[in-house]
Amino acid sequence: MRDKLVLEFWDRKSFFKTKEYYSSVKNLINEKIKEDFDGGDITTDSLIDKNKEIKAVILSRGEGIVAGIEEVSLMLNEEKVTVLKKDGNEVKNKDIILEINGNARKILAYERTLLNIMQRMSGIVTAVYNIKKSIKNNCLIAATRKTLFPLIDKKAVSVGGALTHRLTLNDAALIKHTHMKIINNDLENALRLTAENDRIKYIEIEIKNEAEALKAAEAISNLKSEKLFAIMFDNMECSMIRNSINEINNMINKNNDEKLKNKILFEASGEVNENNIEEYSKTGVDVVSIGLITHSSKAVDMSLQVR
Repeated sequence: MRDKLVLEFWDRKSFFKTKEYYSSVKNLINEKIKEDFDGGDITTDSLIDKNKEIKAVILSRGEGIVAGIEEVSLMLNEEKVTVLKKDGNEVKNKDIILEINGNARKILAYERTLLNIMQRMSGIVTAVYNIKKSIKNNCLIAATRKTLFPLIDKKAVSVGGALTHRLTLNDAALIKHTHMKIINNDLENALRLTAENDRIKYIEIEIKNEAEALKAAEAISNLKSEKLFAIMFDNMECSMIRNSINEINNMINKNNDEKLKNKILFEASGEVNENNIEEYSKTGVDVVSIGLITHSSKAVDMSLQVR
């Protein structure tokens, strides 16, 4: 039951099979190609006949996990693309990922954009895989909104087996410290107002200490709402998170509120890295969110070669 609720609250991977996602990818590709190709490619146009057909390959120049195959295939929809490695496959140095047969001018014009997308997405997937190795329990990891290309970054996170968290500000309510400061830190009122909004199904609130965590849980209990809630322990030490969860569970048990047990989920966030994520995963939280998988991942080196 709880596992399903965690996925419902923090994962949006089904979005990556929708027309809206494919449309957003095409718009991003067109924008990046326009930035690179505005006015044409003076070198290629000078050297290569406009009708010249070639075969090219994209190959790995290092080790990692591949992503971005579908996105690159969308970009090259008029060319023949043969996929040799699928999203989530491991690659080593000199492994061929895909073959492209088509117009030379178009392939060369798209070269940098398609490599940038594949290298970034593959870097994110590889980072997720490496982070997941640090966790020896059932705790899941999630991305944050610290992204360069929000939707394709989150797609790469999903390929790696992590949760997407919110894709947009319209996905779920996340009551942050900035919101609280503007409304005079009225925690109960913040939760009540979001719970009363019919458009909102999922409500999460950032807290910064044990007292706020218990206060938030009590406020959620008093609301008697049918919506799903989460408490985000933001920039808190592991011992404080563990104590907070124990206090909340004791409150739930004391009130004999079985329904509330699966209405409040827990997330740890802030200052999480590859060295301490295992410790955070053992605090009792359902999810640990970690920004570095999208804002600091190292691109997997790749190149396009003409054969």
